[in-house]
Amino acid sequence: MDNNYLFELNNVSKVFKNKTQALSDVTLSIKKGEIISIIGPSGSGKSTLLRCLNLMEQPTSGTIFFEGELLNIKNKNLNLIRQKIGMVFQSFNLFPHLSVLENITIAPKLIHKIEINEANTLASDLLKKVGLEEKVNSYPNQLSGGQQQRIAIARSLAMNPDVILFDEPTSALDPEMVGEVLKVIRGLSDSGMTLIIVTHEMQFAKEVSSRVIFMDQGKVIADDTPENIFDAPKEERLKNFLYRLTDY
Repeated sequence: MDNNYLFELNNVSKVFKNKTQALSDVTLSIKKGEIISIIGPSGSGKSTLLRCLNLMEQPTSGTIFFEGELLNIKNKNLNLIRQKIGMVFQSFNLFPHLSVLENITIAPKLIHKIEINEANTLASDLLKKVGLEEKVNSYPNQLSGGQQQRIAIARSLAMNPDVILFDEPTSALDPEMVGEVLKVIRGLSDSGMTLIIVTHEMQFAKEVSSRVIFMDQGKVIADDTPENIFDAPKEERLKNFLYRLTDY
């Protein structure tokens, strides 16, 4: 496999037990440092594709390589792989009984075995990065949705991953909270980190992405630069999708 690629997917398909075909022969490569936005209508396979990248969903067929290593084989140490692949969900998934500090430091202490003082310093630095240093001792139920999502991003960063996967990170937020989360992701995109973002925020995707992937019915219909996707779309299905968006 090419060392320049972080992910290489070859003919990846996913069929659920109810016979739903979520992915159909998806082949694509993602280089280190790329900012990939995945767009498309609901039910097009975007989130399933993202979840296959860290094997939260096992592909029915095809192969997935991560940093040159085949992922979807038996006896693979998934916990070791997932330390390198951060994941930010729609619904935050913070531990409600733990403080912000504890939410961020629990994994580095348990998995990386770093000392408490080092973990606390790391958390402080990350909270500054997401603009929430004053919430260090707060609990999730004391935070807005936008603040919880920013904490979830900080928690992912605490593991120093090679890539972060974002599964519609703003879809559960009130409109006024969307901007604060996108601002944090935009900052990460400027840092050179590899990001793969499933999103409905078209203007954001256009501004931050190095590539945009359009999916429909489990297939990659278009994979191109933001300019070509949004300003000069070639595929009729993509043209229709963009035409129907009232916010683009």
